[in-house]
Amino acid sequence: MSPRAEVERHPRAALALLCIALALVQLYAFHWGVITPDSVVQYGQALSGRYDDWHPPVTAWLWRQLLRLGPGGAPFLLLDVALYWGAIGLIADSLRARHGWRAAVLPILLALLPIPFGQVGAILKDPLMACLMLMAAALLVRRAAGGPAWLAAVAVPLILIAAATRINALFAALPLLLLVLPARWTASPLRLSAAATASLALLLASNWAINEAMLRPSHSHPLYSLINFDLAGIVAQGGGNGYPGLSDAQARAATAHCYTPRLYGGGDEPGCTMAEDSLAEHVSRTGDSPIGTWLNAVIASPAAYARHRLAHLDWNWRFLLREVPGDAVYLMSQPNELGLRFTPNGATRTIVKASMWLAWSPLGRPATWLAVALGLMIAAPGLPSRRIVAALAASALCYGGAYALISVAPDLRYNLWTMLAVIIGLAIALPERAALGAGRRLVAVAPAIAAMLMETMALLGVSG
Repeated sequence: MSPRAEVERHPRAALALLCIALALVQLYAFHWGVITPDSVVQYGQALSGRYDDWHPPVTAWLWRQLLRLGPGGAPFLLLDVALYWGAIGLIADSLRARHGWRAAVLPILLALLPIPFGQVGAILKDPLMACLMLMAAALLVRRAAGGPAWLAAVAVPLILIAAATRINALFAALPLLLLVLPARWTASPLRLSAAATASLALLLASNWAINEAMLRPSHSHPLYSLINFDLAGIVAQGGGNGYPGLSDAQARAATAHCYTPRLYGGGDEPGCTMAEDSLAEHVSRTGDSPIGTWLNAVIASPAAYARHRLAHLDWNWRFLLREVPGDAVYLMSQPNELGLRFTPNGATRTIVKASMWLAWSPLGRPATWLAVALGLMIAAPGLPSRRIVAALAASALCYGGAYALISVAPDLRYNLWTMLAVIIGLAIALPERAALGAGRRLVAVAPAIAAMLMETMALLGVSG
């Protein structure tokens, strides 16, 4: 029997073997995980079982459970890779059953894009969250394709754990959690609002139960970093001084030295702690609400706050930047005494180089993928798989859009789920595009075309 006939006879086995082979390539390139400063901190907490809340502690807790399988980053990386390619395989098989082999190959090719392929190789909460979400989405795709109802029950804990890994992951999780519900429960605006409220309450409660009640972390007040960044941004953009513990002259001096729209304290971190420390000291001494301090500053200088946030959002989405940071895929091994090590090889360097080129181009920018997500939302009502496509697009838009308010740094890894959600939505929508009229297809592709055109003009230095 010819190889082609064998593939046609055992399509699921062929897809499984292909995904396993690609997973092995990924493991070869990144064994046993890129080690960043955050990786070292969370591994130390995993070893000790004592957590703080600078990073949501569920990631360190899960790593602690994985240590039963072996030390270091290996079990963490194996989990991420298994989730990544297991999910892609499930989605590919579902598309093969409905549309044939050409549709099945599409999600696999998209999963090989060097940015998501390479970012999964880092031992961080962002790939973990994205891979958990990806598997949950794959289970829901399989269920919609005629799979058993229990697949949705398995997807729910994956969504809840993923939602606990980042402060803004709730925005990504909510549309997927709504997708778990029967369609009739969200069929009208009133039902959708009620279901969304209940789902959000479940996400908030589970997040508190996991990251507070169960793990009991010490509190390091990471919220102060966000408030300090916004207070500095308001000063930098010509607004008033919202710092309760700094004079106007001190606030201006600290901001001039430490603030850029990209991040705070990037070039002189030890010398840039004074402003945030003064905020923390004031709150501790007076009992004033840090949220109240932030809100008063925003109300007093709304235009300056908006300019600051828009300037930072351009860095986060990389919309109109001519130069982008070299963080498309990390290539580092943070020195430590815990036994964590990463040594790149030729495959690693090839992936990193390809990812840097992609990140520079319009196709590697979060703004482009968010524009594609908007197009998917436009196309979704006319597609047979409308609920799944709309949920994935909404998850990407809500998660990526949340960085307009909740962001202090523009690392590309923060947008990994945005990219993956759009990849899967696109892979599902494209085989069904014949169901759309010509007019809707044109409107659906317009946001992506417009975004890439403006990005290209910015790259070429062409002013509008």
